[in-house]
Amino acid sequence: MKNWMTLFAAIAVIGLVSCGETTAPSDATKSDADQAMEKTQPADAIDLMDGTYQIDPATSTVAWKGTKITGSTHEGNLSVYKGSINVLDKSVAGGFVAVDMKSMVCTDEGLDEEGKGNLIGHLMSEDFFGVDRFPNARLELEGIKVKGEVAMGYGKIFVREIAQPINFPVAISQAEGNLIVDADLTFDRSKHDVKFRSGSFPDLFPDLGDKLINDEIELSVHIVGTM
Repeated sequence: MKNWMTLFAAIAVIGLVSCGETTAPSDATKSDADQAMEKTQPADAIDLMDGTYQIDPATSTVAWKGTKITGSTHEGNLSVYKGSINVLDKSVAGGFVAVDMKSMVCTDEGLDEEGKGNLIGHLMSEDFFGVDRFPNARLELEGIKVKGEVAMGYGKIFVREIAQPINFPVAISQAEGNLIVDADLTFDRSKHDVKFRSGSFPDLFPDLGDKLINDEIELSVHIVGTM
């Protein structure tokens, strides 16, 4: 499996701008320039409410995607197991998201149910993620830094209980008191001892040719936190 979780083509953060007691104009009355400027407000322009937000597994989602050297892909979803996000001084100070690896499903349109089952069985095996021994994977967010108009999350990702540093563009907003975090990220499976048909282990898999599976796995994450 490759190109898992293309972790994020720079995602701009939506700013919620406060103007004192002045009533904010509706979207219908704002110019295109005003609306475009609001959409590029950096993360520190969002007036977040301090506290610990518990991640809601029912409304949070994680999608995965892997690719082969031939360009063919497999994709699917994972269920969020638990997590939390900490906000201090109106900024995201840290948190974590854990996913249930045994919840992995395949959504490939080109595979029938038997094919999907065979693929997921292989991904759950020791060739890939060994979910019997490692039933959960997680992302530990250590903080967010703003670079220009882009908020970058940074921390560690744990797969097969092997930690690797990671950073990725992240979009943050609030709706009805909930904290919403969206991100696209990519991690290198070979650094987590996921070796099957990886070009990073030529001694184990020589002459793979078009059977090579890319190391990068793309993830698209939508997280909803509630107080």
